[in-house]
Amino acid sequence: MDIGLQKRLFEELTGHVRNKSTSLAESEMRYPASAYYGAEQLEREKRLFERFPLIVGHADELREPGQYIAGSMLGVPFLVVRQKDGSLRAFRNVCSHRGAPICPEGKGTANQFVCPYHAWTYSLDGSLRGAPRNAFPGLDRAEARLPELAVIERHGLLWLRLDGGAVDFEGFAEGLDAELASFDLGAYVIERRETFDADINWKSVLDGFLEVYHFSPLHSNSIGPWFYANMSSFEKLRLNGRMVGVRKSIDTLVGTDFAEDVILPHIAVNYQVFPNTVIVWQGDHFEIWSSFPGDEPGRCHVQFMMLVTAETKDSLKARWDRNMSIIRETVMGEDWAMSEKVQKGLPFIRNNEIVFGANEPALQHFYANLADQLERGN
Repeated sequence: MDIGLQKRLFEELTGHVRNKSTSLAESEMRYPASAYYGAEQLEREKRLFERFPLIVGHADELREPGQYIAGSMLGVPFLVVRQKDGSLRAFRNVCSHRGAPICPEGKGTANQFVCPYHAWTYSLDGSLRGAPRNAFPGLDRAEARLPELAVIERHGLLWLRLDGGAVDFEGFAEGLDAELASFDLGAYVIERRETFDADINWKSVLDGFLEVYHFSPLHSNSIGPWFYANMSSFEKLRLNGRMVGVRKSIDTLVGTDFAEDVILPHIAVNYQVFPNTVIVWQGDHFEIWSSFPGDEPGRCHVQFMMLVTAETKDSLKARWDRNMSIIRETVMGEDWAMSEKVQKGLPFIRNNEIVFGANEPALQHFYANLADQLERGN
């Protein structure tokens, strides 16, 4: 983390401890509860996703030429491939003949891709290299290449855009870009990658990471005792944001002078990346949570990655296993379990309105931007 940002956080957070204060928005904010259970809202949100770069993986999975990741986002089958020159290309994972997937979901290494249906063959760059000429005499092979999607590699993360538009990362990530660069995420490796399905709205996954107000009541028997439950720092980074949770151990810094790295053991940093990701820095590792809308408002699909240094991937395996146990206990067992109850209760909430408090500025920022972007998309 940049030393200038460390100093600002040191001064801000030790000040919050002294004053028993927190980052605040100007007032509370009201948001329609139907945004969590309305079918029309869900379809608008899915269309919005197509316009933004979405994280699909990490460079650690595609180190060598021919390595690929295949999957599906919002129903769009995709294929990301490391090219022989080291660049990345992405395609819709759909054969131009009859629409079959040219490779199964997952990751692997290939010299070419052969459709399992009729054996049409494609090069790593998506060009068609094999189809019987006598059966398709009028086929334009250049036109029969795999449909291409925009993909970039930034901070070790692979960002894909589904609508075919270019990825303007600098414009999208103004402010966030420099902060992520300070962590050198590209030097990390994937310790584990998992996917989860949950009976909650996709936004509820982000909600749990964008406020600490719930820590004391909901996490009283897990992580709650270690963190201040109504104290955090928040800063807007255009469409994105940085929320910092504060460990109670920060009390030892009050009244001391700033020094480089002294604040880091006492904070957890949550970067909200619009529209659907939270990158969590936990000091010795990163957790990346990307939430995708499901087929109905009360369902979502979550992609999770844990990034660690190459030196600690195997040597600290017991630590990473323990960390995953804590995640299952708190995120799934407490946050998502409560969100399932909330999902059922929202249609009956007073005035069909959710209220985000002034002490929840990260949530207010996210939902204000979401509403604005949905309006722009109409």
